[in-house]
Amino acid sequence: MVDIDSLLAPISDENPTGEYLKLDRSAYRALRNSYNTAQSSFRQLVETPDASSDEALLDANSENWAQLRDATFSALTTATKDIELLGWFITSQLFTTNPYGNLAKSTKVLAQTAEIFWDTLHPTLPEKKIKSSDEAGKTKELIEFRIKPLLQLVGESQDSTALYMPLQLVSLIDDISFSDYLRAERSGELNQLKEKAQSLFSGDVEETLSHLAETYRNFSQAETIIAQHCQSHAVTAISFKFVKANIADLINAIKYLVGDKFALWPLDDNYALREPETQSASPQPSIAAAIDTAPQVSEPVQPAPVVASSPTEPVAQTSVTEVQPAVTQTMLAAPAGQIATRDQAFHELRKISEYFKQTEPHSPISFLLERAIRWGYMSLPELMQEMTGNNSGVMQHINQLTGMDQLEQQDLSGKPYVEPQITTPAPEISISDAIPNTVPSNSINEQEVTETQQPTQSEAETSSTSGSVTDFEW
Repeated sequence: MVDIDSLLAPISDENPTGEYLKLDRSAYRALRNSYNTAQSSFRQLVETPDASSDEALLDANSENWAQLRDATFSALTTATKDIELLGWFITSQLFTTNPYGNLAKSTKVLAQTAEIFWDTLHPTLPEKKIKSSDEAGKTKELIEFRIKPLLQLVGESQDSTALYMPLQLVSLIDDISFSDYLRAERSGELNQLKEKAQSLFSGDVEETLSHLAETYRNFSQAETIIAQHCQSHAVTAISFKFVKANIADLINAIKYLVGDKFALWPLDDNYALREPETQSASPQPSIAAAIDTAPQVSEPVQPAPVVASSPTEPVAQTSVTEVQPAVTQTMLAAPAGQIATRDQAFHELRKISEYFKQTEPHSPISFLLERAIRWGYMSLPELMQEMTGNNSGVMQHINQLTGMDQLEQQDLSGKPYVEPQITTPAPEISISDAIPNTVPSNSINEQEVTETQQPTQSEAETSSTSGSVTDFEW
């Protein structure tokens, strides 16, 4: 149980963030030793064959993390608000009886702590160690010192985060862990694991997904809050992309194993819970069905006011104002299953990429599709820079050939210019004259009609989670 209210309460009215405990060597050393002991016991647990049946090792590891959890909670509620200690507290939640729920709550504390206590949040660089003489320089040094311990939690690579190894041993679906998924992936036994996972599926899986989605959102919020404070003082922000990738990998593993057990997958492409109205909507066809079957072209939409009951009956006349929108609209309706916009095309590519990432994780197809999406949203200069590897000589040659090195317009003021002849527009024809007295019943289906209901979606951020997943290494 994570007591969020206590963790977010000020240490005191006079000093909301308390003291920097690292200046109190005895107090900090006790906390650091507790963290080292917990890490050591976990390392021993991982490196010991058949450790899952060694009750002594399991009990010692649980006890060590419980002691760290209690010690950091006490420090964070009575003595200090410190990012480093909060990172240790967050990691310890994965060794509780409700790891995903407690992880979600503790990461919420991280985001709100950064928002509420930022100006005096610890760790704090001692005054005597500040090198800058001006206020801007001092503030920059303080912020850089404050955020540095975050790297221990969020990592500088996907396998260096504090959560990477513990997350592999926590159960995802009943007794199936992420390490089981990784082993099955490497040995080519994912189909067998999927069958087992589907037989063990229960309502607990949706609760796990909800907690993982909340954790992902909390990390994103913390990253945004901290980045805003950093950017306002010209400090390079800490990236949370690796620890978020850890969470995304678990979500994707669950989706592969039991995703088809859901009437509608409860998370969107950004790992956020779908809104209730979205979840109640009709589910989209699966990507496998989209690949295996050709899209069915629907009948074109018929103009509402026009009714043809038989080939010989006259068509009911309508006013000009009723027909005008269909005549003047420039965008034609796309039959069902066809792509109408550029953004929609990229969304379809993303679906195909996700399909291959789940069904053929060893294949480069998903990575190539993601690259195509990313290139599709680059400007031409950005694309050429990437394709040429920033080779200045090649870029200069391309710029010369394409004219991109000369962006100024040619002066045409002295050149002869002949005014184009203006043609008289054809006389207007009324709608009533244009519509024949009789229309065959099947002729309505040949009319081009406008698309008025399909919104254009903007492309989601293409920088996403990691591609293939690998087991941890020491």
